[in-house]
Amino acid sequence: MTENCSPNPDVINPEMKLEDVRYTVNANTCDGYGRSTASGRGYNAERLVNAIFHESGRAFRGSIESHVDAYVPGEIAYDVEAKSCVARYQSSTSEPGRYGQFRIWKQHHDELLAETSEYDSIRGVYFFVVYSVRYGIEEEVGKLLVPAEVVDDVLDNWSSEEHVTMGKQKTRQISWHLLLKRLGVSTDRFKSEDIINLTDE
Repeated sequence: MTENCSPNPDVINPEMKLEDVRYTVNANTCDGYGRSTASGRGYNAERLVNAIFHESGRAFRGSIESHVDAYVPGEIAYDVEAKSCVARYQSSTSEPGRYGQFRIWKQHHDELLAETSEYDSIRGVYFFVVYSVRYGIEEEVGKLLVPAEVVDDVLDNWSSEEHVTMGKQKTRQISWHLLLKRLGVSTDRFKSEDIINLTDE
């Protein structure tokens, strides 16, 4: 690990992948609000973001608020919202399906932005992870950390959808492919590096 001169927290275990998490304690299970309709893979993404910042590499869920899936202490602490999606949706033909999409809820997004603007010592950050599925097992395609204010710059066209615990809320679905393009991250870089960290760029 290289020395970090930034006040931002270090990513200690960038090599850890989503498939590593599925073999840890309590992996592939859902708990908390919305667990009846949640995906175990989504919860594993939350466990993964905790693991990459934890010295032990231990995968766990540390949610403290509905819009915060991980709290990472530091000179500038991170409140992290984890998002995951499949690389390609299944298709009824032999052709690949459309690109998977992240769903971002505006209420949670605005709360992350507010923390960044109100507190000098806290920064709202998104953790995005994309996976493929082979024989029912997820395999990580790539992952990235992005400040909430940077994500805000690439979002548009909010629409209303029903949320399982919040009722009707504004949301934005964006494919991971389009998100990378708008962030200026190439697909090749996303797939080849252990993690893309835009919090220091």
